[in-house]
Amino acid sequence: MKKSWIAGIKAGNFRTPLTWMAVIIFILSLLPILAVAGVDRASGDDWSFGLLTHLAWVDTHSIVRVLQAAFASVKKYYFSWQGTWFSIFLFSLQPEVFSHDAYWIVPWLMTGLLIGGVTDFLYCLLVRFLHMDKRDFLLLDMILLFVLIQFVPYQTSAFFWYNGAVHYTVPLALTMFACACFFRYILDFRRRDLILASLWMTLLGGTNYLTAFFGLGLFALFVVLFLYRGRKVLFMLLPLALEMAGLLVSALAPGNAVRGGAGYHITASEMFHAVIKALVQGAHGMWKFFADYPASMAVMIILAVFMWDILRGIVPAAQMHFPCPVLVVLYLWGLYCAVYWPVVFVGGSVSEGSVSVGVPNTIFWVFIFALFGSLLYGLGWICEKSGGSKKASLPVYAAGFAAAFLILFICRADLKNSTDYVCYYYIRSGKAAAYKEQMDELTGILTDESVEDAVVPFIVGEQEPLVHLPVTLDKEEWTNQKMALFFRKKSLVAMPRDEWEAQREIR
Repeated sequence: MKKSWIAGIKAGNFRTPLTWMAVIIFILSLLPILAVAGVDRASGDDWSFGLLTHLAWVDTHSIVRVLQAAFASVKKYYFSWQGTWFSIFLFSLQPEVFSHDAYWIVPWLMTGLLIGGVTDFLYCLLVRFLHMDKRDFLLLDMILLFVLIQFVPYQTSAFFWYNGAVHYTVPLALTMFACACFFRYILDFRRRDLILASLWMTLLGGTNYLTAFFGLGLFALFVVLFLYRGRKVLFMLLPLALEMAGLLVSALAPGNAVRGGAGYHITASEMFHAVIKALVQGAHGMWKFFADYPASMAVMIILAVFMWDILRGIVPAAQMHFPCPVLVVLYLWGLYCAVYWPVVFVGGSVSEGSVSVGVPNTIFWVFIFALFGSLLYGLGWICEKSGGSKKASLPVYAAGFAAAFLILFICRADLKNSTDYVCYYYIRSGKAAAYKEQMDELTGILTDESVEDAVVPFIVGEQEPLVHLPVTLDKEEWTNQKMALFFRKKSLVAMPRDEWEAQREIR
């Protein structure tokens, strides 16, 4: 006799089709992002940071010369702008340095790095360390990635603008890769995992300070939690120390004072007061995320239901222990608040919007990881103490899914802020096609070697989720000058598109 669907639910077999469904939904959710990739173009800081490397490539087509130019860019900005040395190095290698048709790779690269980093970390944590079935790991992985990608506050700096994504998305991927190396090391104690973790953490020290703090906090927590596995775990203090060294090199850069202006100075009193303010902003930020991103919270409820059902089967069987749950959960949320500290210290405020749009992205991602970690550890502890309750999972699933769908129904307007909807609307409205046509025209003029003093039409229309810092009427404007240098023009100005069209008709 065939088992009924209720028997299948009790046996947990229903998670197999749900996993496949989650994989299919996640893959489909990437299609709008990748569809916009073909329209994506460099803008703003891409021209400035990529100037030396682009000229080196055009003149020599030598990778060695390009790398030399990249290091020269790091030196230049380290003393004149900011100390985030690894971010600046990557800034200088933006795709249009090598080809004016290469920028489409940015969304592919950034989503790929985020997916790769998170998946690598979760596989090492859930499958290799917690002995979770690969099917169940894949289910949780797809749900978590869906939340991280679809509900990020600003898609521009997350996936489409190279300069912004390199400074915020790449560091998160580095953190995930480093944490994966941590778990591989404590399982096998292989030297190569220690070396790789040291490399990723060192580079992380040269990126944005928020993610660097997040990486430091995670490694410190892991060392404490897994010290019981032996003294060799203490070798993981090396990557932590190397990241701190990289962060120190960044913090001591003369360019930080130049960018900060006359009021830039560091005192112990200000650092302490920034801690208090960070805790306040962090607490406020938690509430805002729950209130402002209900769709993501609905998906996290579904994830929590799956996680509970999975853990109640594996925790008692493997006799897993989750000591000091209150301290661990408090630490995770304290770490979330800690990422506000660099923003607060320089006088910024996330809630008031006085920061780069990449900052809210990082804080959102850290919030989701803190929530995921709290659920994993808290539910693990509950399953440990309850002995893995054998109560039917159907009522829990029904209640969890009902709550999630109720939230989605009431707050469905929030779905219009999702990455897929923003990308779909950009394509469906015709803005993507219009932007591509205009940028192809602009690139054609700028790459015409017979034109020395370039005149181009304005790019019209809103470009969200892409970014376009326009050429202006003033040839002395920063954007005009940097683009002129990049394309080796004596000057570059723009004119209203209607005037441009009228002149073209006369010609």
